[in-house]
Amino acid sequence: MSNKNISIIFTGQGSQHESMGIELIQSMEWVKHRYEISSDILGYDVIKTQSDPTKINLTQFSQPLIFIYSSILIDLFKKSFSKTILENNISLAGHSLGEYSALYFSNALDFESMLRLVSLRGNSMANVSDPNKFGMFAILTKEKINTEIFNEDVFLANINSDKQVVICGTKKDLEDFKEKNKIGKYIPLNVSAPFHSKLMEDSSNIFLSSAKNFTFKDSSYDLISNHNLINYKNLNTKDYSKQLAKQIFSTVEWSSTINNFISNGTNDFYEIGPKKTLLNFLPRKDEIKTYTFCSFEDIDNYV
Repeated sequence: MSNKNISIIFTGQGSQHESMGIELIQSMEWVKHRYEISSDILGYDVIKTQSDPTKINLTQFSQPLIFIYSSILIDLFKKSFSKTILENNISLAGHSLGEYSALYFSNALDFESMLRLVSLRGNSMANVSDPNKFGMFAILTKEKINTEIFNEDVFLANINSDKQVVICGTKKDLEDFKEKNKIGKYIPLNVSAPFHSKLMEDSSNIFLSSAKNFTFKDSSYDLISNHNLINYKNLNTKDYSKQLAKQIFSTVEWSSTINNFISNGTNDFYEIGPKKTLLNFLPRKDEIKTYTFCSFEDIDNYV
């Protein structure tokens, strides 16, 4: 068991839903207390906010809401598997916002500090938000996507798998691109900013101006960043905030991250977050085993 390679991956923005944490609040006092602390830190009632359909999908709210719930799942996961999974060779990665959950799992910041950092990120990224100007599309294809077709006007935001990428840009540029490149199914995403593109550089600078004041601890595990697949264990903690700032305007290299985990002998993948999303991007191989830790039902099966 001790030689087993396990990867734990963390869900990002888009996985939020209004029932996050409700059942856990009702059954665990410390979870209720965490939501109370979170409301004090953020300056608004977390549960009321995630129940408000006009707010839950806004970046400045959805990012901290997702992290709060993910942090609770992380703490329950660690408690449940302290003498089994956590004694194995563990590697971590999070998709976009999920990188912050991965850092929390890896003990880089305590909960309160990480929530403040996530809130800073959400607010910084919301500065570029304009639903009338910007858009994002997921592209689903049957064949491997040739990424060379993307240009300086349409940006490659996420490479989720060989057959799914996410693009962003102005709505006009995206529509022009769709007309010229009928390569698969285009699915519009419910976002209002061009995430993970050079159009987010101002947001990155705003974020870094405050994020550089956070004091990180060394990552306890191998943790692969979305930006250039850099391992946080190979970074000085003073550079963590710089890495996170670059991640805001860089392509999420998710497919390469997963392929690296598999090539290093990982067959067991656990997903932690509000919804099962990332496990769907894994290659379909008999030797790959997947597990979710996303809901009250999942937790009840282990705790």
